[in-house]
Amino acid sequence: MIRARIASLAALVALNSPACGDDRGASPSAETEGSSAAVTTDGTTSDGGEQPTTGDGGDPTGAAIDAPAETWTWVPFADAHCANGETTGIAVNLTTRSDRVVLYLEGGGACWDEATCYTTNASAHVADGYGEAEFAADFDPHRPKVMTAQIFDRDDADNPFRDMSFVYVPYCTGDMHGGDNVVTYGERTTMHVGGANLVAYLARIVPTFPDAGRVYLAGASAGGYGSTFHWWRVQQAFGDVRVDLIDDSGPPLDPPYLAEELSDVWRAQWNLAASLPPDCPECLETFGAIYDYYGANHTTQRWALLSYTRDWIVPIYFGFTQEAFPQAIAEIVQTHVAPYENARYFLLDAVGHVLLTARLPVTSNGVDLQAWLGQMVADDPAWTSVDP
Repeated sequence: MIRARIASLAALVALNSPACGDDRGASPSAETEGSSAAVTTDGTTSDGGEQPTTGDGGDPTGAAIDAPAETWTWVPFADAHCANGETTGIAVNLTTRSDRVVLYLEGGGACWDEATCYTTNASAHVADGYGEAEFAADFDPHRPKVMTAQIFDRDDADNPFRDMSFVYVPYCTGDMHGGDNVVTYGERTTMHVGGANLVAYLARIVPTFPDAGRVYLAGASAGGYGSTFHWWRVQQAFGDVRVDLIDDSGPPLDPPYLAEELSDVWRAQWNLAASLPPDCPECLETFGAIYDYYGANHTTQRWALLSYTRDWIVPIYFGFTQEAFPQAIAEIVQTHVAPYENARYFLLDAVGHVLLTARLPVTSNGVDLQAWLGQMVADDPAWTSVDP
């Protein structure tokens, strides 16, 4: 059964590209048999219709990024790599409209052995990489806006993030942005270095915003998991600047929904421990513990989990049935979100995957998602969790 599920992953990831958080697309993934690994160690458009530009990147010294205002600019990094070993980077769209920043981590599957990485291609851009050419194609202003555009849409009066500076982190490492490991699958060296890449990015992102008033760390699907893994790190990097978290469709599931052996493989192949909070030993054992860690330690920030009640992608990657997902997400929100004063959840009773990229309007139980996120952004005391 798991083999049959894996056979469909390549098509799912293809549906997900370029905006790998599409509600039809792929997220984290499904099978442990047959691994030959030897463990060794979306886009948007430019508002003014201008072509995306290339920034001053490639500087690993921590220099601020210099880029034209309100234009998407690709910034290459010499010290960030895709799984295939090619260098990669980030995109920025800077503005002086406000002092707030959105740091968005893209999704697009996951992989952990030769079969998932190279046979079924269960994670985006693992084999082909992601650089300036891919960015230019994804962010081409002459194409219709891709699905992730709504969070970056400066023309949408209902978008609570419209006046903020944007940082877009693409995904090409197959590790939910959590890896710091180089492995061999068959004859291919594979760099699961999404976590190490984020460290490199932060060295330049933080000095780019010396007067930041607040940061929103958001991610969809695999990017939702990555954002959750790294919330502590991003908050630490920005110091006294408050960093809030939006985890879209990256619920930290544990057994019986995630097979113990699959959890162990992910942690080993990606060296996931390098991305988890260093003072959370429980996080090394269970994914749900990371929400509890944040509930106890990030008490002045706000954080949100967004999910469909019948997400059909997460079960494929975690190896359980879609029919079990409603119970799985109910347990997560009641056990690891509801108990914490500054945490909220937004559940939509439908089959789908990723809410930030769904076609607007998105409404659950009479509550509009954009308005709900606006309450989060405004520190509205009336902000409350939404059940279907």
